[in-house]
Amino acid sequence: MRQSGFLTILIASLLLLCSMSTAQADTGRYVVVLASAAGTNLQWNIKDHPVLNRNTVYVTQVTIKGKSWERLNLGFFSSRKQALQQLSKIKPLYPGAWIRKVSPKEIQLARSSALKKGKRQVATKPPTNRKLSKPSPGDAKLDKLMRQAKTAFKKKQYAKAIRLFSAITHYSKNKYSQEALELQGLARQRKGQKAQAARVYEQYLKLYPNSEGAVRVKQRLTGLLTETRGPRKKLTLRTAASVNEFTTYGSISQFYRHDETRAADTGAVTTVSQLITFADYTAIQRIDDIEHRYQITIDNTYDFLDSTNKSEFRITELYYDISARSTGSSARIGRQSLRIGSLLNRFDGIQAGYQITPDIRINLIGGLPVETDNKTSFNSHKSFYGVIFESGTFLQHWNTNLFHFRQTVDGVDDRISSGAEVQYRSNQLSVFTTIDYDSLYNILNTAFVNATLTLNAKQSVHASVFMRRAPPLATSNALIGQTATSITELQQTLNLNIEQVHQLAKDRTADSKTATIGGTHKLRKNLQVNLDITLAHTGSTVSSQGVAATPSTGTDFFISSQLVGNNLILKNDTGVLGFRYFNTKASDTLSLIANSRIPVTRNWRIYPRLQYDLRNIRNGGTQSKLRALVKTDYRMRRNVRFDLEIGYDDTTESDASQSLGSNSLFYTLGYRYDF
Repeated sequence: MRQSGFLTILIASLLLLCSMSTAQADTGRYVVVLASAAGTNLQWNIKDHPVLNRNTVYVTQVTIKGKSWERLNLGFFSSRKQALQQLSKIKPLYPGAWIRKVSPKEIQLARSSALKKGKRQVATKPPTNRKLSKPSPGDAKLDKLMRQAKTAFKKKQYAKAIRLFSAITHYSKNKYSQEALELQGLARQRKGQKAQAARVYEQYLKLYPNSEGAVRVKQRLTGLLTETRGPRKKLTLRTAASVNEFTTYGSISQFYRHDETRAADTGAVTTVSQLITFADYTAIQRIDDIEHRYQITIDNTYDFLDSTNKSEFRITELYYDISARSTGSSARIGRQSLRIGSLLNRFDGIQAGYQITPDIRINLIGGLPVETDNKTSFNSHKSFYGVIFESGTFLQHWNTNLFHFRQTVDGVDDRISSGAEVQYRSNQLSVFTTIDYDSLYNILNTAFVNATLTLNAKQSVHASVFMRRAPPLATSNALIGQTATSITELQQTLNLNIEQVHQLAKDRTADSKTATIGGTHKLRKNLQVNLDITLAHTGSTVSSQGVAATPSTGTDFFISSQLVGNNLILKNDTGVLGFRYFNTKASDTLSLIANSRIPVTRNWRIYPRLQYDLRNIRNGGTQSKLRALVKTDYRMRRNVRFDLEIGYDDTTESDASQSLGSNSLFYTLGYRYDF
């Protein structure tokens, strides 16, 4: 009954979100959406009707979950009531028509680009071949824009990076035009804006067809063609010509890690000697409307010091994916990733999705969780299934995912989770919230809120609150600290019923709370200061069935600050001075840090770092450590990168009776090859 009740709440919430996206106040302008279809540059067949002849008919483009859609619109009406009257007249011709509210900007664009006989225009899409007319602002400003754009790109702040790269490309041809255009396309692709990314790549190939990056850009474009180019004929969603393309890409990387520690009483001891290999391979076949994707990602760790188990192989991803562009339906089977609510897992199974409307998508998921003991095998103890409702943007700024999952372990319920992810985005404020409630234990497993507020061009603040169970409460937690390897064995060994097993799971689960507040202030155009303050607390667990209790950590206090500068000595360099202070139940630690990024050449970077830690231990001892570290990477032919890291630690420890010292030398050497 509880499960059906939560499913009812989820569905009711979904319907409420749908109604909120359309049921707005009867003020302003409204349009009737006659039809919508996935793709771009669609050739719409406008039917003959008096209502269509005396009103404006135009096309808009939207991006929904990374896919491009077009809408055929009829406007404009001063009230929802008036729009409903016209909707009833054209329903026989367009049975799927619906009403939405539009902005004054869209009205202005639409009236200047309404559809005419024999001519197709898109109201919200400016011509892609327009010339860059803004004069160049000078090298100093261009350097700053490019530096900010690359920094945002590296931090995966793709929306900000896109804005900055676009600003650079909108100026008249300059020294960054080509690189900024390519990175703009890549940022859009990684953000999921595949249709826009494809258009940027097409523009790049048109402007720089014989450049060094043309081959690379063409390969990326080939990987997006089917997802970004819609059908060329009427609403039958057929392509003008048959498509049969096959694309492959991937990478391989290897890194050798060596750590050596030297102490006065033991001499030199090698503690780490490992060769780590990563490889991934993707193959995509497009046959007309259907895309087939094959993905494999693996890694292997070879330990030169372990005589019994030298090699450890792991399959991270191994799946087959099929999707249909016209319907928005898709299915994926194999080892894959799932991240929603408090679930952050890989699993062996299947997920299938269907685009119900341009704004609503449903995904069904089921399979076997992948845990540490089944790196290459299937999980024989746990299984799960679930449903996810994804909504497009509503009320201009909101996105929501609703989910419900049920997981079993050894034939009994492990966890039953219901919840939501809610995101709000505007020019100044960004908020992300996750709630995960377990109805099996009637407990809140996860509650997370993260917010960032931009105050002005120089200042921003951010805050987050994270409350969770550590680990997430599940029946399988009862096995923690026990010799039994399954719930069945645990019940037989300790003679427990299921209620007692549930109590054991609660006994092994602690409460964890973390709160962070911080901000950024730009002192000068090339200098800014960051500050973060964090409070964290993890509660205790109780002793039961032979497993000892774990004490609470108390309230830990963390504060860190950084002074970040750019173009301090060399062009495009970065320097950072920082300090960190940790106050925990075990010790107090103060750290002073200095690091830098030095661009030796366009393809060669050096990253020196110096750190000093002073730790006062609660039992009266002290520890000081000085770390010197140098990292460097070199890019060759854009698809090969070599990395080297060398570090040295000098540690001194003392207590009331003696002083001890040790030092360690460590290095990592490796490469990455993209093909």
